[in-house]
Amino acid sequence: MYQGNVNRYKQNKVMLSSPGEILLALYDGAIRFCRQARVAIEQKNPAEKGQKIGSVMAILTELSATLDHDRAPDLCENLARLYDYLIDRLQFASINLDTEALDEVTKHLERLRETWAEAIRVAAQEEAQEPANEQMKASGSV
Repeated sequence: MYQGNVNRYKQNKVMLSSPGEILLALYDGAIRFCRQARVAIEQKNPAEKGQKIGSVMAILTELSATLDHDRAPDLCENLARLYDYLIDRLQFASINLDTEALDEVTKHLERLRETWAEAIRVAAQEEAQEPANEQMKASGSV
């Protein structure tokens, strides 16, 4: 019964989250899975390593598939290439039990997450300022 409540909570949380919150949660998950995969490699646990790396690859594949190339073609092309590169590095890390490649992927994901978090914060600030600007225009103050 408890597990059912947790699953419903998680489902509701995702449904009520903004696209930005979901994006950051995906990055958080990918980073967490990278770290767990590193521990699995260090502990010589191939099943766990494979599962965690597979989870990171699934997140990167989803992020790549949801890029809106019509809105920002150059950015999306660059991100798609980066995601492909990260997937290649994950495959290398998995096959060769290479923690350095895994650390490289983790660092890229952390930087991407920081960049997106800042972009989301700036967009939210701008969105919050728009109603005030509209009010000022309507009142003739601008």
